[in-house]
Amino acid sequence: MNASLRALALAAVLLGPAAVRSAEPAQAPAPPPTARDLSPRLDAVEAGLLGVEESLHFVETQFTQRAEPSDDDALARRFSDGEIHYLLGDWPAASVLFYDLVSDPRFRPHPRYPDALFYLADSLLEQRNDIGARLYLRELLALPPTSGHYREALSRYLTVAGRLNYFEGVEAYVAQARALSGGQLSPEIAYVHAKWLFRRTDLSPADRIAQARAAFTPLAQAPNGAFRLQAAYHLGVLSVQEGDLPAAITRFQQLATPPSAQAAQAAPGRTGPRRSAPTPEEEARRVRELALMSLGRLLYETGRFDDALDRYGQVPRDSESFPDSLYESAWVHVRRGHYQQAKNAIDILLLVAPDSQLAAEGRILQGNLLQKLRRYDEAIDTYTQVIDTFRPPREQVDALLSSHSDPVAYFDRLLVRADGPLDMRTVLPHLVLKYATTQREVADAVRTVEDIDSGRRGRSEAAVIAQRILHALDTRGLETFPELQEANTRADAVDTALTQAEAELVRVETLAMQAVLTPAELARLTEAQHARAALERRFSALPTSLKTLEDRRERMQRRVDALDREAHRLDFELQSLNAIAASIRKWVEDSRPYRQTPSDEEREFLVQLQAEVQTLKDLKAELTATRARLADERNAVDTTLAGERAIRTAYADSLRREYAILREAEPRADAEVLATLRRTQGVRGRLDGLRERVTTARNVVRERLERRGRVIREKVVAEQQLLERYEAEVATVSGDARQLVGRIAYDSIRRVRQQFYDLVLKADVGVVDVAFNEKQDKTTAIQTLSTQKDEALRELDAEFQDVLSEVKE
Repeated sequence: MNASLRALALAAVLLGPAAVRSAEPAQAPAPPPTARDLSPRLDAVEAGLLGVEESLHFVETQFTQRAEPSDDDALARRFSDGEIHYLLGDWPAASVLFYDLVSDPRFRPHPRYPDALFYLADSLLEQRNDIGARLYLRELLALPPTSGHYREALSRYLTVAGRLNYFEGVEAYVAQARALSGGQLSPEIAYVHAKWLFRRTDLSPADRIAQARAAFTPLAQAPNGAFRLQAAYHLGVLSVQEGDLPAAITRFQQLATPPSAQAAQAAPGRTGPRRSAPTPEEEARRVRELALMSLGRLLYETGRFDDALDRYGQVPRDSESFPDSLYESAWVHVRRGHYQQAKNAIDILLLVAPDSQLAAEGRILQGNLLQKLRRYDEAIDTYTQVIDTFRPPREQVDALLSSHSDPVAYFDRLLVRADGPLDMRTVLPHLVLKYATTQREVADAVRTVEDIDSGRRGRSEAAVIAQRILHALDTRGLETFPELQEANTRADAVDTALTQAEAELVRVETLAMQAVLTPAELARLTEAQHARAALERRFSALPTSLKTLEDRRERMQRRVDALDREAHRLDFELQSLNAIAASIRKWVEDSRPYRQTPSDEEREFLVQLQAEVQTLKDLKAELTATRARLADERNAVDTTLAGERAIRTAYADSLRREYAILREAEPRADAEVLATLRRTQGVRGRLDGLRERVTTARNVVRERLERRGRVIREKVVAEQQLLERYEAEVATVSGDARQLVGRIAYDSIRRVRQQFYDLVLKADVGVVDVAFNEKQDKTTAIQTLSTQKDEALRELDAEFQDVLSEVKE
């Protein structure tokens, strides 16, 4: 009877009070399950533990029990990765990896340190960063010559020095190269050495010419030398500097052969350290064009005008020197007195290069030629066009310079600003800006400002990246290390599966002991079961296998991808708006000659347009930051969901409370129940062992996380200190550039203003000359008519003299 009551109470707990009310008093409750009934469920738990143990074994063997690479192994692996990127031609990735290596003090004693310096320098060369490449090549050359790349690095350093026109210490490096190569320099180094001698200023002209000729002659005489053509051209220039024009003409005539013949003579293959260097055919074509121009000038100077015209006519139409050849051939025609042919050459120049600075001088010459041809109306129109083109911007520059008491400081404030250089197109007239930026000094000044601004932006971006890394280490932890994140995620899945196995054990034990529990114990058990039921739905959603992990990863990736697609769409819209702004600006510039818009209104409009462009830049920066955060989220799809571990812990605590209640009733169990409990305890022992292994694996992951995080944090902090020094250096350089950049810009604008003044003055003089010549022609015509009248009267007098005599008589 007591057993029946306990069974009824257990049914009330498990099925609810309605089941008790509906139970027939006359019917006996269902008997409790026997050990045989519960055995299949325990078999299923044991089988499940086999799969869980296999997953845990994978975590241990692939992650936690695998020895971490030592510092030397990590450095060697990073070097190997950089070398692979270098051999694949991925120069940016290679330069980043090798920069990280060479800046690591632990790598300096490594035997591959010189090779890393060489690969870094060559990667920078491929990205046209000659200054950076020179820095690391010089560092490599300061080491003992043990690297297999030492000789190649020496050749590259001297080639870069020649390209940068930085020849300090070149003589010592040349001597070192000669010693390494047995007294014979390679063509690349010999050419750099010859150019250094050609540009020396510490020697007398005679000594410099003699030494440079001695250095260039072997290169020019090499039948298939890579620098034969360049050396021969320099020998011609040396003859000009020496005053031996016939010898120079002979040299340049040898170079002015058809490009196909020169290309056949040029050495094939790589001509320098940069794989993007001009091909031998391109180099031969460039030297031939320079030789043709030099020949034309020398033949002009020696009075061989027909030959000069012939050489100018051989300059290809697609050459950069073609407009110069047209202008200079026009002057040859002028010297010969062929004004119509000279005008034809200028007409062609104005067609092929209407925006070049030669075009302005060409129009002045065109007006002079029209005067010579007595086409005065056309000459007046030509001069007037020059005046209308250059007088307004000259007056605007005059007004701009006169409106500031210190123009140098004004231009300095425009070009050197903390928030980047101002767009000069909103300040200077378009034509003035075009003429100013073509001058080398201004181009160098603008490049200096851009470099300073680029350095400032780079430092700011690096500081932001460093802060993001530290923030990720503080807040995201495992997401920073995908390998550790994978190990932790798999360990969590194993822990969840173990907790589910434990839940099944508690269910089996509850069924086995349902006839043993007292009503008080049943009430406590019911309360614990209700607490666990509240967590059941959330706990059951936790991943327990690789498949469930992949399903969760796909769901999260789909959500992140949807947001990223929307961000990409917004990025496309911003690009479209930027394109619209650029097209508006181009329309303003292109339509300026045809519009009557006041300059103040146009300047105000351009300032507003620049403000809109800045707004677009700000939006672009925000969108870029958003997409970066999305990329972080995409990389973090394996991260444990918020509260996941807390759910598992709360669920396990509920199971332990239920198990504690069952353990209190265990002494009252009969032999069959005890047999079932002994089996569950054996399974639980295996489960506890697996859980200890999971805890050990987590501890290993946590330890490695702390160690790796500490190493990276130290590196980032060191980089932040470097960035602070870089910021100070950029500020120093910016301070040094102050006034200097403004002075260069001011001087350039003044020169452009003077150039415009001279053009307008020449045009004004041309107009006066046309009026004077036209008046002179009319005066001459009147005088001619008067002379003809007098002669006609004298003829009439002579013819009618007899008649007049008779009349008088």
